[in-house]
Amino acid sequence: MQKRLCLPILKQKQDVATRWNSTYDMLHRFSSTKDAIIATIALIKPDLALTDYEWMIIQSVHPVLKMFYDVTVEVSGEKNISLAKVIPLCRIMLGHIRSRLQVQNTDANQHIPEIKNFIEHLHKELNHRFGHIESNISNAESTILDPRFKNKGFQDSRLYGRALQDLKLKIGRSSSRTTIMPAVEAVQPESCPNHSIWFEFDQEVVRQTPDNPTAARIVELDKYLQEPLLKRTEDPLQWWHARRNIYPLLFNYVLKRHNLVATSVPCERIFSKAGYTLNERRRRLTTKKVSQLLFISCNSDI
Repeated sequence: MQKRLCLPILKQKQDVATRWNSTYDMLHRFSSTKDAIIATIALIKPDLALTDYEWMIIQSVHPVLKMFYDVTVEVSGEKNISLAKVIPLCRIMLGHIRSRLQVQNTDANQHIPEIKNFIEHLHKELNHRFGHIESNISNAESTILDPRFKNKGFQDSRLYGRALQDLKLKIGRSSSRTTIMPAVEAVQPESCPNHSIWFEFDQEVVRQTPDNPTAARIVELDKYLQEPLLKRTEDPLQWWHARRNIYPLLFNYVLKRHNLVATSVPCERIFSKAGYTLNERRRRLTTKKVSQLLFISCNSDI
């Protein structure tokens, strides 16, 4: 039928519970092939034809789910920082749903009971699952240490302040296990007589130089937070790499935080590859050998 109507040949997609975006993909493809579906059903099963109202519901649901599709793709990536995006994206999703719900409540021309119930359910589930996401330490620290977001990713300033204080405490504890060289070497009084023209300057430098590792790390953190935000489209890892000598103490902690992923999708991809690697013809492979093959397979494009 698509060929007869001179339309692109597209197969229908089915909703699969274990695939996050399958509902959106199904409805998107259904809407894209609307003319072919109507013509085919009219010839084969006229009693199954959808009403205009049902088509309107499908086309109204599609743009609501588009935002969830984009967020899923964003946080499932493996080649960029994903955990730091969770808090800002949750804030965006909640704002998107609230605006959609407001339209349903105020605009009589766009009010559809089924769509309103659908959006209300989405709003309820988002609040239930992500309403306290800013309290999650891993997410909060990753967002603060991402130069694209910092405090701008948070909606609750109180939770941001608490996360920042926890981060300073962790930095202080980690500094006690690291030998830190001061950024500016302290000036010894005996090497610079009182009558020297540089005496007052050197004494001021000594007073302003952090005298313990914890203070040095906190000074770095405060200095980092005062820097302007990085553009959202730029790479925060390159930003930190370029400033690793400016923030040497903070940089080590950033490496530990930004290697965390937001979802289990990367692990699921590795698990799927394992099924292709360890098959009937290669079942005698040892665990160590399978691990090595998977490591090569997953990193071959680096």
